Amino acid sequence: MKTALPRLIGFNWLLSLGLLQAAGPTVLRFYDETTMRHLSLSSEGFGSTTVIVRSASEPGNAGTWVGNGDRKDKTLMFSRIVGEGEDRGTVFIAEISESKVKIDYKPGQREPMDAGINGEYRRASEAKFLQLAKKEFQAANDRLVENLKLATKSWQASDRPALMLWKEQWPALRERWMNAAIGKPPVTADPKAKSAAPAPTDKPAEYWIYLAQATAQAFYFVSAMPDPKTGLGWDGEYDDLGGGHVSLRLSKDGKLRVSLSSQRINEVEAGTMDATALPDKVITGKNGELSAEFTIVDPEITDPAKLPRIRLKKIGRYLQVETEQAQSSAGRGWFDGIYRGSPVPEG
Repeated sequence: MKTALPRLIGFNWLLSLGLLQAAGPTVLRFYDETTMRHLSLSSEGFGSTTVIVRSASEPGNAGTWVGNGDRKDKTLMFSRIVGEGEDRGTVFIAEISESKVKIDYKPGQREPMDAGINGEYRRASEAKFLQLAKKEFQAANDRLVENLKLATKSWQASDRPALMLWKEQWPALRERWMNAAIGKPPVTADPKAKSAAPAPTDKPAEYWIYLAQATAQAFYFVSAMPDPKTGLGWDGEYDDLGGGHVSLRLSKDGKLRVSLSSQRINEVEAGTMDATALPDKVITGKNGELSAEFTIVDPEITDPAKLPRIRLKKIGRYLQVETEQAQSSAGRGWFDGIYRGSPVPEG
């Protein structure tokens, strides 16, 4: 029997929840206590049903398996959703009752692939789903708190100021993630907001899952170390906690070229900015601190104060990015934040 990990959605990690919200009251929720797997069955009419399985064994896990099939009475035959022309692979059968769902392979298949969805799931009420979602967020937040404590000791001394700055920025960054998740327009969050878990409210379960997944992005970022080959100079590739990327190259003539991209939650296309800083804007301070400023010239913008600007500062092997008048290029996302460095790819 072949085995495969559940299909990942990448930074479209809210797709499954979006499908659930669209389905409204036709969604049936189930949960496997032993393996901490969520199962949702969304009826779309005429027997067509979408199947979504997500594991919460790691708090904030974004890995989902999404399938679709036809239901007849208490039996649902389904397989995964794929792109046009792709093989849908293994076919599964779900036996559905009021209290549980049991998933197994359709009999007669040669070498069915284990997608990690087989087993028995018990019905979960909306109240139970909300309880599980809040519990998952709390577990993710506890993991972040613990990882921050460990990072103060494990990060290199030259990198630690970046960690302290990231910690200060986290509440505003979390707010940006949540605004993107629930479809609010981009806003400038208060960078001085205190770092703490959101106060309990009557938010729906989906909100707490969004929050858990954003928090998981954070604790993975804090716990991952830069490649040992990462230098302290400008040249390199830089990534933030999810969907933001910066590429920097310093040429022999002293000019610094930057390329920024931001592809956040469910965005089809990345927002991008490219610029070059002249040598007099690429500064090495007396203490060796590196900083640079860029102005994006746009012939359609006549007021210099409204031209997009980028400010960069190296902090050890990390990079701080600040922008002004750049939201139109970032789409639903953003460029600002702390980015972890990595070496220029070989070849």
